[in-house]
Amino acid sequence: MKRYIGYLATVILLGSCEDVLDKPDPNAITPALWSNEKQVTLYLNRLYDRSMPAQGFGANSANSDEAPGSGDTMYGRLTIDAIGNYSQPKYLDIREINIAIEEIEKGNLSREVKDMLQGQARVLRAWEYWELVKLYGGIPMVLTALNPYNDDLQMPRTKTSEAINIIIDDLDKAIAALPKSWGVSEYGRVTRGAAAALKSRVLLYWASPQFNPNNASDRWERAYTASKNAKQLLEQDGYGLMPNFDQIFLVEGNNNKEAIFKRPFDYSTNKIHTWENSVRPRVIGIDGGTNSNPTKQLVDAFPMANGLNITDPASRYDAVHYWKNRDPRFYSTIVYNGANYTVAGESADRKQWHYYYYTNDGKLVSTETQNPTTTGFYTRKAVNTSIAKDRVKQTDTDWIEIRFAEVLLNLAEAANEVGKTNEAYVELSKIRSRAKIKNENGLYGLKANMSTGEMREAIMLERQIEFAFENKRYWDLRRRNLFEKKLNGTRRLGIRTILKRQYSHASFLSIRDTVKLDTKFGTYFTVEPWLKDDQSAINYPQPKYNFFAIPKSILDRSPAVKQTQGWDNGSFNPYE
Repeated sequence: MKRYIGYLATVILLGSCEDVLDKPDPNAITPALWSNEKQVTLYLNRLYDRSMPAQGFGANSANSDEAPGSGDTMYGRLTIDAIGNYSQPKYLDIREINIAIEEIEKGNLSREVKDMLQGQARVLRAWEYWELVKLYGGIPMVLTALNPYNDDLQMPRTKTSEAINIIIDDLDKAIAALPKSWGVSEYGRVTRGAAAALKSRVLLYWASPQFNPNNASDRWERAYTASKNAKQLLEQDGYGLMPNFDQIFLVEGNNNKEAIFKRPFDYSTNKIHTWENSVRPRVIGIDGGTNSNPTKQLVDAFPMANGLNITDPASRYDAVHYWKNRDPRFYSTIVYNGANYTVAGESADRKQWHYYYYTNDGKLVSTETQNPTTTGFYTRKAVNTSIAKDRVKQTDTDWIEIRFAEVLLNLAEAANEVGKTNEAYVELSKIRSRAKIKNENGLYGLKANMSTGEMREAIMLERQIEFAFENKRYWDLRRRNLFEKKLNGTRRLGIRTILKRQYSHASFLSIRDTVKLDTKFGTYFTVEPWLKDDQSAINYPQPKYNFFAIPKSILDRSPAVKQTQGWDNGSFNPYE
């Protein structure tokens, strides 16, 4: 049974405090609450529920080269109102966090308890503000309990540099105040390690080209120090890489030493999501299957089992049997035609088939009559095969926003940029070793003596593979200006696997589960590219889209808030 913090079981935990904390106006809460640790904790539980990272499996995958999609973002068609995260409700959430920080200070609790409670609120505030700053650059940084429907309307946007410093200040105070871990019943609360890991991420972005077009070296030094300190603190507190990549999202509670900053889910309290249904093939789900279908670009990004890229002549890549001898993470992420794929209630040797065949009248049709894959592949990332098909819309797999592998790769990236490329090799090798890549060349397939630029490419590739469908790829492409450098002018692809004309679907159906595809695939099938961006090529405007427009509704209500440079009538410089 899962046993997580109160924000996953609010109705059970609130008890006599329920009426008080359910009031929409936090000002109605009596001052006595702030001198009662249990009641303050219940107040914080609600803030956790509203402010912690949302479940992010597959988020923004269609705004990258992970999965196809037809949204305006990838084609440069966004309007100023398209990104609506900057909103009054968002500032209302921040106001309630500000209330907690202010009122806890006024209460009669001990200094140690105050710091611990405020530390949690500070991480939540840092997260809320960081989510806005990475979208827009500087925004009004409200640090007192103002009324978001009145008082803060005339506040100008804070300089981006000042906003970053405010976020880091909150995280530094949280690192000093929070414990290294919580008990089983409090799993999901933020720790000092979570604050340090978030600081590592924020400063890595701050050093990246999105915020740092002139490549100021002091920012990379700051990111390096933060990531180094985060790694050391986390290791001291018992965090590390899980031994098995497959289990990262399936081992829950304090047994998961890789999960740092997370949102727990729990079927027993109806805290659930639908990731399982959205990515499972329709035949082993309910009505999903077409979300986050991997592109051929993602499939090709995975190296071979020896760690060499498939374009390397020494890699032993077989373009016909493309799935053979790949990085083990390939099989934990990608479902290809004929792959072994069983779930609860199905036979242990079940295979997933999705191919096209010719009918008697020459038409090409799919074996999947409902919700077929849109790329020729399915996503296996974080799929819990112990969940039966009738429960796939009630998934309670925990979401891990930051895991230990990210801290290692943050450190590798920052180390490389400050001239410590050898240190980057060390951290990158840890990731590849855990992935069980063969160490044939002593570097897990990495090229020896890489330049800073080559190592940068290697790290970004590693992030693409390691964090596929974890809502990291879009942000990495954006912060590194890789849309402009790598994707613009290209089109995402899938593949169509087609049964050769000489074989009828009925005859192959009777033998297919016995066919050894590792040697006989070419006997039965051909593969052709499947163009996904069929209307136009990717055209993501950079640097314009590095900072989005403030919605018109905010500008109309808040004259002191200026539009971002690069957008209509924009005068706010997000680089300051």
